Amino acid sequence: MAFIKITRIILWVVAGISILVMGFYYIGPKTLDYDVVQKVDDELMPADLTPVAPLPVIDTTLTDSAAIAENRAEVQQAEEERRAAIAEAADEPLPTVGEVTAGWEYLVYYRIDIALVWAYVLAILTVIASIVFPLIHVLSNPKGLIRLVAVLAGAVVIVVVAYLLSQDTPIAITGYTGTGNTDPLTLKLIDTVLFITYMLFGLALASILYSVISRAFK
Repeated sequence: MAFIKITRIILWVVAGISILVMGFYYIGPKTLDYDVVQKVDDELMPADLTPVAPLPVIDTTLTDSAAIAENRAEVQQAEEERRAAIAEAADEPLPTVGEVTAGWEYLVYYRIDIALVWAYVLAILTVIASIVFPLIHVLSNPKGLIRLVAVLAGAVVIVVVAYLLSQDTPIAITGYTGTGNTDPLTLKLIDTVLFITYMLFGLALASILYSVISRAFK
């Protein structure tokens, strides 16, 4: 009884946390002003390197050598300033989420990560429960343990017998000229699976007949 109570408490706790995480994921962003969200996105974006004014270009209509030289010097200087600005912006580290947000804003920004982490936790809990609870049930019921061992032993016997009966003889397929049916291991495994299918079908048919006949004589 104590184990059942603990299990129920754990299930209620997990369900409650799941509801909170889902509610936070959908409702959290609505609790912030749009200006706050936009400000965070703007601060996390890299610097805009688009020039305010268009860069000068080489004027091909000039004929005076001094004017041409001055024009080329202006274009070269503008390109150097542009490259220097790009290099400076690339070297400047971007702010982190923790630097531009705090408290509730920080949690809302990472709401997707929180939901994913909780999904991983639920997946792990599911795997643990699918392994632990059957083991607990089997260990608490010796007859069930004996039955489980018998079923596993029967399955092993069926697989072994099917493998011994299988063959690795190439299959003659009309019109097929490939080499996919010449691998001995593949052929033996296919034969093994076929024999297992036949055996399971025979056991299922035998169990049905036994059930019908036993009921008829009762």
